[in-house]
Amino acid sequence: MYSMAEIKTLSRTYSDKIDSYRVRLITLKFLKDQVQNAKGNLITFRPSKVAQDLHIYDRQDLRAKTVLIRTFLDDLVQRGYITVVKRSARGKVYGLYKSNKFWDLLSTYEPDKILELLETEKIQ
Repeated sequence: MYSMAEIKTLSRTYSDKIDSYRVRLITLKFLKDQVQNAKGNLITFRPSKVAQDLHIYDRQDLRAKTVLIRTFLDDLVQRGYITVVKRSARGKVYGLYKSNKFWDLLSTYEPDKILELLETEKIQ
């Protein structure tokens, strides 16, 4: 049998994984909406804007979720799917160009399918 401390640790780990998955999915939904409504060749955004625009978290939880969003966006930068357009005291401004293959993915697939492709690294 598990002790109460072990159960809490296991449930927190499971909860964190679900939370992380949800944040990545919501971030992709935000990007998909931005791509669909884009008028030009570049969309720019900050992690805090993603969290605030979606109104999914209360004020208290917003900062922690912004960190998760930033981590996911940094991973996308590292993979070459998006770029850092600007760095300032307020943080990074991320950008996605229309000429990028990721733009095409966002306009073609649903966020859950994109996340699946990202996790299996099947994006060429």
